[in-house]
Amino acid sequence: MILRSAETQERYNQNQAQYTNFSETKDYREDEERVIRQYTHWYIIPNLFPYDKVAQVHDMLVPKRVFAKLSECNRVEWEEYKTILNQLEEEKYYDAIMENFSKHRSICKHLHLHLIIWKRS
Repeated sequence: MILRSAETQERYNQNQAQYTNFSETKDYREDEERVIRQYTHWYIIPNLFPYDKVAQVHDMLVPKRVFAKLSECNRVEWEEYKTILNQLEEEKYYDAIMENFSKHRSICKHLHLHLIIWKRS
């Protein structure tokens, strides 16, 4: 299922082409200037290449430390992650949080969780 519009997908492909091995080399440390909300071990940034076919808003929850899978969190990161989820649930702003399995990740070495507000029909 293609979640990006053709225009956004093209911009995304052009961005990926800048990297030698995008999937294994890209991480989000270079995107810290886009932070919407910052926590001790995590931050929320807007997705530059959103799933704009289905999402009205598409941000990402990203750990500051680079690791690939949620299961690789240390205890302190995991505790803060749970706190953030509870906070986001209470705020009722986002509709969903989504994590892709490895086979569908374009950025494999730095975990990113998609925070979505679905488009309304």
